Amino acid sequence: MRAYIYLATLFVCLSGTANAGTAVVTDGRFTNIYVYPNPSAETWEQHMNRLRPTDGAQFSRRAIDTFTQQFMAPVWPSYFDSLYQYSGIHPPRFAGSAVVGQRCIDAAMRDLKGGVMQWGTIRSLSNCHVDGRDPSPQVNLIFSPDIKIASITSGRDICGPGSNVRGWHAWGINTPNFAAIPTNASCTPNFTQLTSVMSHEIVEILTDPAGMGMGDFGRNELGDNCQTQPLTTWRGFRVQRYWSTFDRNCQPQLDAPAGSTSTTWLLGSGSPLRRFTGSARSFTFRVPSGRRVTNANVTQALLVLQTGGDDLRGGRDNLNVTLNFVGGSTMSRTVNRGRHWANGTTHAVRLNLPAGGVHVSDLTGVTLSTTFGGGVGGDNWDLAKAALIVSFGAGSPTSGPTLPTTRTWLDVSGAPLVRMTGDRHDRRLNVARRDVGHRVRELSLTITTGNDDLRGGNDNCDVTVLLASGRTIALRNVNRGRKWAGWSEHTVAVPLPAGGLSGGDVVAVNLHTNFGGGMGGDNWNVQRVRLKATIE
Repeated sequence: MRAYIYLATLFVCLSGTANAGTAVVTDGRFTNIYVYPNPSAETWEQHMNRLRPTDGAQFSRRAIDTFTQQFMAPVWPSYFDSLYQYSGIHPPRFAGSAVVGQRCIDAAMRDLKGGVMQWGTIRSLSNCHVDGRDPSPQVNLIFSPDIKIASITSGRDICGPGSNVRGWHAWGINTPNFAAIPTNASCTPNFTQLTSVMSHEIVEILTDPAGMGMGDFGRNELGDNCQTQPLTTWRGFRVQRYWSTFDRNCQPQLDAPAGSTSTTWLLGSGSPLRRFTGSARSFTFRVPSGRRVTNANVTQALLVLQTGGDDLRGGRDNLNVTLNFVGGSTMSRTVNRGRHWANGTTHAVRLNLPAGGVHVSDLTGVTLSTTFGGGVGGDNWDLAKAALIVSFGAGSPTSGPTLPTTRTWLDVSGAPLVRMTGDRHDRRLNVARRDVGHRVRELSLTITTGNDDLRGGNDNCDVTVLLASGRTIALRNVNRGRKWAGWSEHTVAVPLPAGGLSGGDVVAVNLHTNFGGGMGGDNWNVQRVRLKATIE
């Protein structure tokens, strides 16, 4: 599953061009583009169900997009935390998906060699678009089973006999960073193989987009170094680990022990959450009151810490952690192992457990104690975030507060979904009936801008939520006259009407702009729109 880089383009990296030409990715927006022969006549799902009749539904656009969204969700702790040791990397964000344009795929299919689509054609395909509708800085090209894609080095089908390549990534001049992901059963027998390959290529796009980042000219990249290691589970999906130079192993390592499951307790976050100095060396974080608990024994306790704007020096300036529980405590000394923890980096440390065991419900908190000396030469450390991941036997009965349920009622995207101009001011998005009868506690709308921004000032966006009763909820000037930059994401709260709202009440969302036409008029690419409801 080695990921290759086109070496002939490496000289461009020296120019320091924005994003694609730099050593690592500094704008982590990704779009999934679904590539199949006749998008004007059938959907991706219809095509996949014909070619993979027994499991085509598992490879639907929604299923693959859901994985990508969960994989890149802005949560903490994150799968990508260990990448931030490599300076300059920004976290990836999923900007939605689209299907290939018919004109683009027709041109690519005419360029096959021996029935196989070559890497140069795929590079052109990644950047094929109508003027003003540029793709995102990173693109995952998901190919249908009937399109054979070539290895960069051999030109032969990567899913053919004797190939050990299951996907690859590359880059080109004036081209987004892109990955080629097959769904042919010879390469991708199941969905786990797809998520494994995608995670591998996404990591390597972020860390070595053009061969001058983390790797050796397209070889020994961070994913390559861990592709023989067991997969890890992340937010319900099986994905590949990647090499961490700092940890000298494959990360993330947040898995529960065999036969166990885990729960994550967030202990706090801030700017900083806590500042440790020569005179403030210790602090105790209590476990949150609203947490999932069980009377089962703890099988593993991981403390995850993120450094803020002032590093932990290491050497003689180190960190000890005490796990506190009813009736006692146990200390883990020098959890940073005398090593430097740089600004913005996240580290997970395994805490010592008492010899006689301890119930999850008996844990009360953790105490962080530093060994800093005072005075001019003393160290200071800003702690930004802390979480405790507690593992216990799978199947153990648990209790805890009932958390609100959040449902996605609308999630549509394109490349772009719609381009607002002086001639096009409206786009109605229909909402399917879901969670009928459930009362809504909160409603939110998230809009992602594509490569062309919303100017603001006199060029703004109004939103109207249309209800089955004929009433509407109007949100005027949702951007508040401010610019929404390209590839930015914005969430606005939707006020609930008098009398409340229930599932099935919302029938559509309409976007409206007031752009003037002519040379001075604004254009705005709307990439993705999501409507989420928190229900009872």
